[in-house]
Amino acid sequence: MRRSGIVTVCVVSMKKHCCSLLVVLLSCLLASCGDDDYRYPSVKQDFLTAFSGTDGRLESVLTDEGERLRIVEGASGLRVSADTAVRIVANYETLAIGDGDVAGAKLYALLQTVSPVPLAAAEFEEGVKTEPSEIQSIWWGYDYLNIIVKVKQQGKHLFHFVEDEAVVDENSGRVKVRLTLYHDVSSSVQDYGKRAYLSVPLKQYMTEGVRGVDVRFRIYTYSGCFKTYVLDEAGLRVEEG
Repeated sequence: MRRSGIVTVCVVSMKKHCCSLLVVLLSCLLASCGDDDYRYPSVKQDFLTAFSGTDGRLESVLTDEGERLRIVEGASGLRVSADTAVRIVANYETLAIGDGDVAGAKLYALLQTVSPVPLAAAEFEEGVKTEPSEIQSIWWGYDYLNIIVKVKQQGKHLFHFVEDEAVVDENSGRVKVRLTLYHDVSSSVQDYGKRAYLSVPLKQYMTEGVRGVDVRFRIYTYSGCFKTYVLDEAGLRVEEG
């Protein structure tokens, strides 16, 4: 398998044709204050799309509700490629700017999600790995499918998305996408559970004439079988086997 660009500290390669397999394990802790007069900030934790400027610094974010927020303060020194978009999970607070009718965001903590464009199985030179994991939650984002995965093994966890099929249904005008979670791990020793944050890009399936995307997302679980999460116009359902 091509392993160029792999890093092990919460950094995602966004190159379309590179099998970037990444580890994302988040533990974001916010300190509290014992002063009764302290006003606790209204902090959210969400998946966001962040946009960088010419110097690679993050300048704004787009929420999954479609709201664009300028970053007015950020605790992260994250630098990415200039004038690009990256997918992140962030603890942030929304702020009023000026007269209060322009929204901004103060970032307290963030990390990049695992967000490579899905690849066909043939592009994984060492084959498709499906080590077990469990989905904690899965839902639609803004041009993305957001997933929080729980893993138990120690070591490095490498994730990607395998595109098994993508077919446009001429009757509905929707593209039917079947995906499998690629998961490789360097250790079989289990310990306490950890979380990985994944965000599958879907915009590439919205070609001319396509009305929407239906997804069947398959993972191999700790129970020793595959589980498929189906997200379509009818909502979310789970199929065993």
